[in-house]
Amino acid sequence: MNHYPIHITSEITAEKLQKGLFIFIFRATRIPPHIGVIANGRLYDITSVGPNIDLRVSDFYRTVLKRKTEVLFVELNQPNLNIDINQVMTEKVREYWKVTPETSCLSPIKDFIHDVYGIDVSASKFIFELLPVLYEKQLIDGVSQLNLSNKITNNAFELTKYTEEDIEKCIAALQRKDKTVC
Repeated sequence: MNHYPIHITSEITAEKLQKGLFIFIFRATRIPPHIGVIANGRLYDITSVGPNIDLRVSDFYRTVLKRKTEVLFVELNQPNLNIDINQVMTEKVREYWKVTPETSCLSPIKDFIHDVYGIDVSASKFIFELLPVLYEKQLIDGVSQLNLSNKITNNAFELTKYTEEDIEKCIAALQRKDKTVC
């Protein structure tokens, strides 16, 4: 399989997550990983059973540390607009509600980026297609990680590229309530 290198450029702390805007890549070594947003200490994402809206990131952070879950945090520049980014993210998550064969966990994030930064990212089907666009537009302040230290070489994590078929298989497994976790 092909890989997309993600360069680790900063460190993450619970305090940093309280103020910033991040795309998180949860279970970064799984195919596919899960993607969501952290904005001002609150977590937003859609899952196969429904949305997570306005959850405290401190709880997420403690759980990640306790369970040693592998997570990447892509810090985005704060938008120049005078908008409530938490409200925009809430609206996007409510609009999509849950992951389906037609809707991935990346869907509300792409709409959020379009609405907040005015960038068309509709062609990006996967996180490894979205990140280059964000880098090109200079929207990424830094990337940090938790529990991936042993998988980083030369300050880079190699994200395994996945396909739509991989996503469909994961959703099907979750719908069967199989023991398979993706």
